[in-house]
Amino acid sequence: MADVISLKDGSVETIFEPKDFKYLVEKFMGYDAETYFENLISKMEEAVDEAQDKEQSDLGSYEASLESNTVAFNDIQDVCRSMIAEFNLEEGRNKLATLRPWRNKVEQIIKIINNQI
Repeated sequence: MADVISLKDGSVETIFEPKDFKYLVEKFMGYDAETYFENLISKMEEAVDEAQDKEQSDLGSYEASLESNTVAFNDIQDVCRSMIAEFNLEEGRNKLATLRPWRNKVEQIIKIINNQI
């Protein structure tokens, strides 16, 4: 898409792409201004590239952390389901006996949580 700009002398210029504007900078302000403009744009492009690289890196790290946490919490859920299933299979006084081995399973859950932290 073209942009139309009005110059101080009343003339109108159409800018189709950045090099058209760069040409006007050189034409009306000189080669040094054009060089300054090019350097400024180059620095900005580098900053954008660095920010995009960092964003991709951060996003990858976040995704890996999220995946790791999902696996850990699924493991915790499996341990809890097995504990509930064992408890529900027992009746009467045996229900209390079922609770004794839960200590090891609770320790497994604590270990999974501590590994994630």
